[in-house]
Amino acid sequence: MRSRTILAGLMLSTLQETTALAGTIYQWLDEQGQVHFGDIAPTGAKLLTSIPLPDPSSNTEASGLRPTETEVLLQIMKRSQQHAQRAQDRRLQNNRNRAEQREHCDANKKKLHASTGEETYKQYSRYLRNHCW
Repeated sequence: MRSRTILAGLMLSTLQETTALAGTIYQWLDEQGQVHFGDIAPTGAKLLTSIPLPDPSSNTEASGLRPTETEVLLQIMKRSQQHAQRAQDRRLQNNRNRAEQREHCDANKKKLHASTGEETYKQYSRYLRNHCW
């Protein structure tokens, strides 16, 4: 999920850089009547249109993204943080469970050694076989 967020950000920044370099897009007809597009004004050809691109420095947002794109990116980042937090919580809970299990195993090992020859020996032995070994 994190790699998708990074990839999307990289693609958007690359797109922004390439359009920022162009400045103006020109459309013209050559002698054969074929339509061309370019970022350099044609010489000796019939200019059809010129489309000025927005100046990135006049953009009020530092990211250069549209408001809806910014919202989507923020939602993706929020979900990513939530997933990371849930994973961290699961790891902590698993560590607590393992520590508790080790304590039970240690206690039953001590009880097993103390109850050698008694009837409870089988119970402790069975618990250790099923849960600790």
